Amino acid sequence: MRVVLTIKESSHGLWCIRGGKALLYDQLRFAQAIRLARGLAREEHASSGRTVSVELTCAEFTIALVQYAAPGAPRRIAA
Repeated sequence: MRVVLTIKESSHGLWCIRGGKALLYDQLRFAQAIRLARGLAREEHASSGRTVSVELTCAEFTIALVQYAAPGAPRRIAA
């Protein structure tokens, strides 16, 4: 099972991190949100062995920032 953490702009130019529909963190600066989401993904992958990715989402596009996958697991290619 794949876990996706999403970084989205929240209010007043700040950012939030979501895990599915759940709000994990809010009111973060952009760089802080990226560092925190990557750290959370790395920890989740290390503890569970599941594939975990971090995506930056806005109204126009989604950018895959990082993916932690088990060796030999199929990899998603970002376009």
